[in-house]
Amino acid sequence: MTETFAIDELRAFGLAAYAHAGMKPNDAAVVVDAHLEADCRGVDTHGFQRLPWYVDRLLAGDNNPRPDITVVRESPASVTLDGDAGLGQLVCTRLTEAVTEKARGAGLGLGVVRRSNDWGCGAHYPLLAARQGFVAFATTTSIPMLAPYGTRTRMTGNNPMAFAIPRRDDPPIVLDMALTPVALGKVWRAAAEGRPIPEEWGFLDRDGRPTTDPKVAMGGVIPAIGAYKGTGLSLTMNVLAGVLSGSAHSAAVANEGGKRGQFVLVVDPGLLTDRDTFLDEVEDMARQVHAAEPWPGSDGALLPGEPEQRREDESRARGRLTYPASVVAALRDLATTIGVAFPPGA
Repeated sequence: MTETFAIDELRAFGLAAYAHAGMKPNDAAVVVDAHLEADCRGVDTHGFQRLPWYVDRLLAGDNNPRPDITVVRESPASVTLDGDAGLGQLVCTRLTEAVTEKARGAGLGLGVVRRSNDWGCGAHYPLLAARQGFVAFATTTSIPMLAPYGTRTRMTGNNPMAFAIPRRDDPPIVLDMALTPVALGKVWRAAAEGRPIPEEWGFLDRDGRPTTDPKVAMGGVIPAIGAYKGTGLSLTMNVLAGVLSGSAHSAAVANEGGKRGQFVLVVDPGLLTDRDTFLDEVEDMARQVHAAEPWPGSDGALLPGEPEQRREDESRARGRLTYPASVVAALRDLATTIGVAFPPGA
């Protein structure tokens, strides 16, 4: 069962919820717009599904509703920020903005932030830069979920990586991937809805046996893509976003208190090659991908990010978003708890 809501009304609800939690209007708008972008793109485990969680943490004092985001270290091409335990969407957006300005002047911008929190949908940050003509990459630490290959001791997070590449006339190419076969938000949603998860997702219980029980799966051995390759990538992202930023890393990362770090790299193609040549070659690559011969029954290849972009275009055109019953129930519970009107669904 699902319900559909007007995007404008959802945005107003999100702004009111964060205002109740003590956020400034402009800061709340940054976070809400990141939620809605995720939902419009079909990454709906990283948008409004997380709103009650974030508001709870703000009200509990685990996250700071009015962070004083400050510069710790700076050079012409780099910056280190302290996020003051603000919401990750706000803190990492400010980092991305600062790094993009560095790239605008120096041709390359590199930055990290310490004392941040969960950043939601990773594609949001490199997209901010790619829409302005830059190549970008971002990663984050997250709570310990993955064990070094061959063990069951959780040590590093399901640390996502997000890349975006500008195009001349079309939306950027964007690859946003976590290091598990599926987003863990899908497992949490299955648990909330009381349904099993597919065995092919590869989750194991504590003793390494396959499980379809989402609650057992989240307490067991969470699989990484590519086995040891995935856990190796997790360790590497842990260094970039955690160790380099001076943030919590490895088993010390937590959901509260600003114990996450983020890393953002932004490059002006004109620093390394002719900009027009770069854009021409990206288009040539795109044409080759679209012209690749499909196997029987396939519709052919799409560029990374194209399915999400199509969903976003459709969602924005309709002006509405659809959510499953479990998400709607949690949002209505939040509305009742904080005394903010929730929009009517259809």
